[in-house]
Amino acid sequence: MDFLEQTQFHNRICEDLEEAMAGGRQVDAVAVRAERQCAAGQWLHGEGHRRMPGSHLHLHCLEAHREFHRVAGQVADQVNRGAVADARRSLRNGGALAQAKADLTAAFRKMRIAAETTAG
Repeated sequence: MDFLEQTQFHNRICEDLEEAMAGGRQVDAVAVRAERQCAAGQWLHGEGHRRMPGSHLHLHCLEAHREFHRVAGQVADQVNRGAVADARRSLRNGGALAQAKADLTAAFRKMRIAAETTAG
């Protein structure tokens, strides 16, 4: 799996939420929350699980990914309800979604480094 590409994909989810707030448009919160539907979720629950059964690194990445989608879904709900101030707080540094994104980015980076180390 291309962990850099997946980092960018998940960053775009945050950007899309910000754009929805700015444009006053609704967000598909169900799709944002669907952590098994993106490529990273499919890999983590499928091939990644088969390649790294019981690995703490894999489990940490799986949990960080799940938490990112859970919190992003909450922010999408806030955007849809018009609770823009709450959604913005979550996206700011120190906010729940900003922290979940940082944790996921770090987990993807660790997975990428581990994959490069074992491949080379």
